[in-house]
Amino acid sequence: MSEKAKILIVDDNPNNRLAIRTILKGVDADLHEADNGFDALSMAIETEYALILLDVQMPEMDGYEVCEQLRADPGTADTPVIFLTAAYKENSDKMRGYTAGATDYLTKPLDDHVLKAKVHVFLRLYWQYQMLQENNAALRLAASVFESQQGIIITNADNIIIRANKAFTEVTGYSLEDALGKSPSLLQSGRHDKDFYRIMWSSLRNTGTWQGEIWNRRKNGEIYPEWLTITSVKDNNGDITHYIGMLTDITEYKTAEEQIRQLAFYDPLTGLPNRRLLLERLHHATDMRSRDGKLMAVMMLDLDNFKPVNDSLGHLAGDMLLQQVAKRLLERLRNVDMIARLGGDEFTVLLEVIDNADDAAYIAENIIADLRKPFYLIHEHEHEQEVYIGVSIGISLYGQHGTTPQLLMDRADTALYKAKDNGRNCFAYFSEELTIAACQRIELETRLRLAIERNEFRVFYQAKVDIATDKIIGAEALVRWQCPIDGLIAPDRFIPLTEQSGLIIPIGAWVLRETCRQGKLWLEAGLPPLQLAVNVSPVQFQRSDMLNLVTNALNETGFPAEQLELELTESCLINNDKTQLTLDILSGLGVRIAIDDFGTGYSSLAYLKHFPINTLKIDKSFVDDIPDHQNNMEIIGTIIAMGRILGFKVLAEGVETPEQLAFLKAKGCDSYQGYIKSKPVPAETFAELLLKQQSFTIKRSTS
Repeated sequence: MSEKAKILIVDDNPNNRLAIRTILKGVDADLHEADNGFDALSMAIETEYALILLDVQMPEMDGYEVCEQLRADPGTADTPVIFLTAAYKENSDKMRGYTAGATDYLTKPLDDHVLKAKVHVFLRLYWQYQMLQENNAALRLAASVFESQQGIIITNADNIIIRANKAFTEVTGYSLEDALGKSPSLLQSGRHDKDFYRIMWSSLRNTGTWQGEIWNRRKNGEIYPEWLTITSVKDNNGDITHYIGMLTDITEYKTAEEQIRQLAFYDPLTGLPNRRLLLERLHHATDMRSRDGKLMAVMMLDLDNFKPVNDSLGHLAGDMLLQQVAKRLLERLRNVDMIARLGGDEFTVLLEVIDNADDAAYIAENIIADLRKPFYLIHEHEHEQEVYIGVSIGISLYGQHGTTPQLLMDRADTALYKAKDNGRNCFAYFSEELTIAACQRIELETRLRLAIERNEFRVFYQAKVDIATDKIIGAEALVRWQCPIDGLIAPDRFIPLTEQSGLIIPIGAWVLRETCRQGKLWLEAGLPPLQLAVNVSPVQFQRSDMLNLVTNALNETGFPAEQLELELTESCLINNDKTQLTLDILSGLGVRIAIDDFGTGYSSLAYLKHFPINTLKIDKSFVDDIPDHQNNMEIIGTIIAMGRILGFKVLAEGVETPEQLAFLKAKGCDSYQGYIKSKPVPAETFAELLLKQQSFTIKRSTS
């Protein structure tokens, strides 16, 4: 026991071996070195090592193979092995190492404190194990060992506890009466999956031992970490007679380890991740984005006017301000995002997954708005001071502005200086075009929100015409924006943005109510009953309670349900039981259901027959090609024929020429809408069309 413990350092890079030696200077152990796997195996067979620090990536024989051969040799089967790797990326790689027999993992660059702490633990366990081996040389169940300060349990070959020492009861809280006759599984915490225990038992069967860190549960329900060594005891015939489990509560070690990690990876003032942890997360995120092709953004933030606050109110007030900024940023961001403090008044935000480039701009705008609000700081004599700051933000996008962590950060930093040059308290992308486009979209969204408040939207109506009689039988309600600055704005300029921002929900609800209100007014004025169709966006359908929305609109206005038609796209119907139920109830109320833009989506008539659909609307893109493209004409003919077979009415959109109308009539299309009859017009103009039609009908009947 007087001989020093020995540690073997295995790495093909002499600089790495020197670095480890430097870190372990002062450790009470002899340090040996090997620069390849073959030498390491030879040395391990000849010399007993308390611990092997093993590089994973080495030429000729890598760390996995070295570890497997160590475990296969009875003389080295129990030697702890810590893998040192810079290549660990996936849990599968880590599981591969544990399967090969690794005891623990450390990633490069090595953290001095963590490595030293772990080496101390293993040396302490080594000496404890050596002492145990000496004390158990004659009898493994000797009382002197059994009264060790380590918790010990002994099970029979069926893994039933037959003995436990006092330290076991102190650590776990289970008395001898509680434990005897039970399986050690009564300690399981639920934190480990089946694979963990499968590997444990595989090691016990193959090597006769297992050791590692495990989370168990005390009798009072507290989950705690322990270092566990399990050894199988065999008789002279080689049959297992007992298992001995030696456990050490390592709560204090884990607490110290977490404190070391906190110091190494987190900013002590704000508690946010620091540059080191940010770079680790960025490396992982760029690897993920290279595989899945999704969009990611890096945002560099620099507080405006922080220095004057810090200089005038003092550093304590400045620290308080930074803490409040960190809190607001955390409240603004999603759990999947990351906010790090780089130092001073500089922060970095990692938006690991975003749907489009505009998302970063919206978040930047919200951050700017959040940090523009006043902060309240306590300074000298406990006086509260109201202060105002701002923030400049630079944005880079994965793929468009770089694919490596450093390049993304550098370009976000460049964009930050653009924002500062633009007057501060604003954001900028690395590319000027994205900045301009994002600003325009944000401005448009702001105007749209005001338009909702100011009731600037209008409903226009486009006639739906019976193809056989050429009479108006209904209308499609189409929203328009009556902007006081730009005049009447067509929907293609603002509808896509309303769907992205969610504004389509209040706008769509307003269009539905307004259409029902207008329809009821026309009925009260003596105009003939019409089918009025309202478009329902997929966003609105998925995120709104359409059933309540429709029933409330009908109840509030008194418009007959039978005269209301909802136009949905095929994407609203795919694989959604809730959709089926909603449409069935609406149809039961009398509301008609139409499929808009048919032919451009999934186009499965067999699928559509499961829904209570009344009408198919053939998309304008097919009608445009009449009579020039035979294929589209055949598609239209097929849709009309199949629609009739399945009991659907068929309406063609975008009819503009006599040739188109004649073809549709010949194919048996039920109805149409398009410029050949009428453009979308205001309610007053549409009423005039109805009155003219009514007058013409009366005139013909009396002549």
